[in-house]
Amino acid sequence: MKQTYILVLFFILFSLSSCETINPDEGIPAQIEINSFGFDSKIMQGTDSVNINDAWIYVDGELIGAFEIPVNAPILSSGKHQVEVKPGIILNGIAATRTINPFFNSFSQNVDLVAGKSILLSPKSSYIDNLEFPWNSRGEEDFEEGGISIDSVSGSSTKIVKSKNDIFEGDYSGEIFLDKGHQNYVGQSTNDLVLPKSGAYVIMEIHIKNTSIPLEIGMFVNLPGGTVVNVSHLGVTTGPDWKKLYVNFTELVSHYTTAESYKVTFKADLGSEEDSASIFLDNIKIMHVK
Repeated sequence: MKQTYILVLFFILFSLSSCETINPDEGIPAQIEINSFGFDSKIMQGTDSVNINDAWIYVDGELIGAFEIPVNAPILSSGKHQVEVKPGIILNGIAATRTINPFFNSFSQNVDLVAGKSILLSPKSSYIDNLEFPWNSRGEEDFEEGGISIDSVSGSSTKIVKSKNDIFEGDYSGEIFLDKGHQNYVGQSTNDLVLPKSGAYVIMEIHIKNTSIPLEIGMFVNLPGGTVVNVSHLGVTTGPDWKKLYVNFTELVSHYTTAESYKVTFKADLGSEEDSASIFLDNIKIMHVK
């Protein structure tokens, strides 16, 4: 009887060992490699210079994870599958608010996943259909045209001007210059913006370079009867380089349920530690679904 138990145990161990030999790739993931996320914009949609930080990867509709680009994402599947990649951004410049951009199209491709092998994807995106770009008649303030669709507010000691002193792209940027004789700036979008409420997404894209003093972004909310509410929304900290921001106005806009329109505001103060400072803006556009 004892010999029978030993033989049975040997048979079981041999069977398990044989299974491992037959399936050596079990548990070894395939890899999806993404080094960048391209983007194309159309006429009247402004610049195609975006900042897609993350790839949200789905396999056959199931979320695998959100990965910072560049990425080699492990996929515990093999064979033919549909891989969808949704472009991820950082809202308001805050790393904790990484999310899928609701206004960008996702990328989809059928791939053959093989354990231990990497597949390189080169996703591209574009704006979804049915988007409204209401900043001005061209959809964007890029400071390349004759006028500027940002007005100085009464009490501002300076104004924004077209400048070649520091350019993100094109021939001009917008420059706010402050010195001891011009210590504060308050500007507003020229047009009254009629924006959707009830939680509908409202996002502003903008390129900013402010190396020595912060910039405050907010809104003037125009209520019935001529009342205007001045709302501060986002403080942009200083940094050495141009940065692309996705300013999320959704909650602010929806909070004022009776508002008739809005104007985006920009504010800066020189402070006591600087003799002069410049803030540069470019590619300002606000968007929502029509």
